[in-house]
Amino acid sequence: MASQVAMVQKSSFFIPTAEEYVKAAIRQIGYESRCMPYWAHSIQWFFASMAPDSLLDAWRLSIGIQRGGYKT
Repeated sequence: MASQVAMVQKSSFFIPTAEEYVKAAIRQIGYESRCMPYWAHSIQWFFASMAPDSLLDAWRLSIGIQRGGYKT
């Protein structure tokens, strides 16, 4: 979602507004254990699931370090 937490100022193709995300999430309640309610996130997850876990972990760690203000 576009917010201060995500460090995103406005919605875009892959970043829904809070209202769009909530509507999509509510429609998914009770269907599956893993929920990708926003359609663009489902596309991202499809491609991310093809990458090795170690690559995804390194990418997530680098983003967390950048957002946390830590130096690498």
